[in-house]
Amino acid sequence: MRLFACSCCFLALLGFVAPSKAGPKVTSRTTSFPISGATGDALLRQLEQKGPKHGFTSRAIAQTRYTMNSEADWTHADGVCKVTRPQVRLDINYIYPAVKGEVSGPLRSRWQRFMAGIRKHEEQHGRLAREMAAEADKAIAGLKVQDGKDCGKLRAEMKRVVAAIVGRYEARQRQFDVVEHRSGGNVESLVRRLVAK
Repeated sequence: MRLFACSCCFLALLGFVAPSKAGPKVTSRTTSFPISGATGDALLRQLEQKGPKHGFTSRAIAQTRYTMNSEADWTHADGVCKVTRPQVRLDINYIYPAVKGEVSGPLRSRWQRFMAGIRKHEEQHGRLAREMAAEADKAIAGLKVQDGKDCGKLRAEMKRVVAAIVGRYEARQRQFDVVEHRSGGNVESLVRRLVAK
């Protein structure tokens, strides 16, 4: 599961050429929400009640939320606006359940295997987000447009380019979830093993 927000803004530094930077700035953090239960079924019910919201009515087992901001410095010379330095920032927040209280040895082992699979799933969402940010950073770096001093055409082109990249990667995120959440798929298998008696 994943949530995403994107904003594009631009920093004009006319006449100043900044040194190029190597890729987007990425930060990530992990937060948790508490659940408890003495059986796999009880833990699953807690996830259904307390998991992060997914849409209006449902809840997720875990979630990857990320926000990407796309900014750039540019120059204007001889009727051309050119990006001198892209500034793409990606912030990722992984949200996982944490079992509070004592659980039996067999349930603890099943929970650990369950969470290893859930983390692997969420980290793939994070990898796709990182790829998206890297592609946006690279695409912005090469932009130049014949334009006036306000560089309005350049800003519009940057917004268009970033939106197209975001669209492609959001489609990849959705397709990954379709495969993972299909009947008999990875997530269903993880849940089945968690609630096994």
